[in-house]
Amino acid sequence: MREWISSLSFSELLGVVLAACVSFTALGLAMGYASEAYWQPRSRTVFAIPLKPGQLRKEMLGTLIFHALFVPALAGAIASGAISFSSGWMAEILGFFGPWYGFMTFYYFLHRAMHHPRLFWMHRWHHVSMVTTPMTGFSMHPAEAAGWLVGMLGPCIVLSQLDLLGFWGFVAWLSITWSGNIAGHANAELFPLRSSRLTTVLSNPISYHSLHHARFTGHYGFVAAFMDRLFGTEFADWKEVHDRVYDGQPMTSLRHRGPSYAIPSHPSQEPTHE
Repeated sequence: MREWISSLSFSELLGVVLAACVSFTALGLAMGYASEAYWQPRSRTVFAIPLKPGQLRKEMLGTLIFHALFVPALAGAIASGAISFSSGWMAEILGFFGPWYGFMTFYYFLHRAMHHPRLFWMHRWHHVSMVTTPMTGFSMHPAEAAGWLVGMLGPCIVLSQLDLLGFWGFVAWLSITWSGNIAGHANAELFPLRSSRLTTVLSNPISYHSLHHARFTGHYGFVAAFMDRLFGTEFADWKEVHDRVYDGQPMTSLRHRGPSYAIPSHPSQEPTHE
């Protein structure tokens, strides 16, 4: 596989990376919309609130922009040798877990910084979607997308220079992160089992991140809750909200709060309307 990749021209690399990213996007959209189609009629909707007018068009445009930036960036990093692939079981393991935890850690601080009033212009596009859809995942301003590129490709470049980036580990990480980010913005609980504080070490329920879009002031982490828990930006009532949704009682207001609600330690931009 490494030999085949190294034999490709830049234009061929562009085609391969584009095909992979479009495939991951299609998989994520299929998962997200399928979960909505299955769970919403079974009363697992997170927010029973209409979308904003024009929201889907903005989400589609943002997603196209993200692809237009990411595809040549990854192809260029591979073509230049900044990202190169190694063999061996250790490289494959690190090729998955290095970018996985590297990006989650980086994104927490990027995300939290973008909620500062002076930087929120970068993140405002993403928060047009206060009730999320699978198209929300990559709907963002180009400046925010550039931050994602640093967080996603940076750990891969570091591992490459150490000859510790396995190809299949990298592909597994990219496919799960990419499609999972899309499906994870569905407006319905995806998993058939209830989440707990223990399970959020690995993955958050859909309603966990939905609260961030509705409230703006916490839950900055990506995929897992460990960074929010570590830095005190976890909503105390998220489990109550999750259980409410799981029990078939969707939230009918963006301002819904559970009995245990407490403002996280990093207040920022608040939603101004529902």
